[in-house]
Amino acid sequence: MPSTMVSGLFALVLMLLSVQSTAPPGTVESAEEWTARGFESLRRGEAQAAESDFRKAVELEPARGEGHFGLGMALRVQRQDESAQKELELAIQLMPEVAAPHAALAELLLAKGNPNAARALFERTVSLDPKDAKSRYRLAVLLTDVAEAKRSVELLEESLKLQPDLDAAREQLGLQALRHGDLNATYLQANTILRSRPRSAEGHRLMALALWRQRDTESALAECAEAQAADPSSTSMMALEAVGLWKLDRKKDAQRALKSAYKAEPQVLKNEFFCRLILCDAADIGLVNDFLKRNRWAVLPPPAP
Repeated sequence: MPSTMVSGLFALVLMLLSVQSTAPPGTVESAEEWTARGFESLRRGEAQAAESDFRKAVELEPARGEGHFGLGMALRVQRQDESAQKELELAIQLMPEVAAPHAALAELLLAKGNPNAARALFERTVSLDPKDAKSRYRLAVLLTDVAEAKRSVELLEESLKLQPDLDAAREQLGLQALRHGDLNATYLQANTILRSRPRSAEGHRLMALALWRQRDTESALAECAEAQAADPSSTSMMALEAVGLWKLDRKKDAQRALKSAYKAEPQVLKNEFFCRLILCDAADIGLVNDFLKRNRWAVLPPPAP
C-alpha cells in the first residue's frame, strides 16, 4: 500500500473516530487507550507494534469496533489481507454507521480483484461520509467500468469540489471527455493538473493520450516519457509507447516497450484490452491489431519442451 495512501487514511481514521491518547507510557489500561496507542503506532509506521496494541484493545473489549478496525489496518499494512479482511468486516458489523471501515474494506477488496463488492462498500461510504473525496473518486472509476458515465462524472466533479488537488479524479474526468471525443475538455483537465504540478503523472498521461488522438505521435511519446518518469508502472503509457514507436518505424524499440508492458500486465496482448488502455478510436484499431499480430511472438514465453 503506498505510504501516501496509508498516511492519508490514518489521518481520516483518527478524525472520524476521535481517538485521543492521554495515557502516559506504562499506564495503559483501557481498550480505548490501547486503541489510541495503536493508531499512534500506525502513524509512525510501526505496524507490528500497532497490531500488538490493537490486539490488547480487542482482548479487553471484543465488542469495541475501533479496536478491530485498527487491527485490520495494521494487518493490511503487513500484507496479511485475509486476516485484515476478517477484522474489517467485524468492525463494520460493530460500527455500521462509521464510514472509515467501509472505505478500508472496499480498498482491500478492490486490490483483491473484487470490484462488485468494493463498489457496494464505496456506495455505503459516500452515503455515510459525503465529504470523503477519495471514496467518491474510487466509486466513479468503478462506475465507468460498468458504463454509468453520467453518475461517474457527477461523482468525479463532487470529489474535486471537496479536494481540488485530487489529480486522479481530474485525470478520470479528462479520460471521460476523451472517450466522447471532446479534446478541448481533455486538454483543459490536463493543463489544469500540469499548471499546479508540472511533474504529475496524471497530467502527462492525459496529455499523451490527447496528443495521440490528434495523431501527433512524437509529441504524444514525449508526454508519455514524462508520465513514465513520474510513474514507471503505468501500463497505459507502456502500451502507448510501444504502438507509437511502431508507428514511427522504430521496430526494436517498440518490441522492448511491449515486453515491459507484458511483464506488467500480460493481458496487454489482447487487442481489446490494449485498445482500452490507449482509448482507441476507429483509426487506431487497425494499427493496434497489426502491431500485436506482428509482435506477440517477441514477448510470449517459449512453448514447453
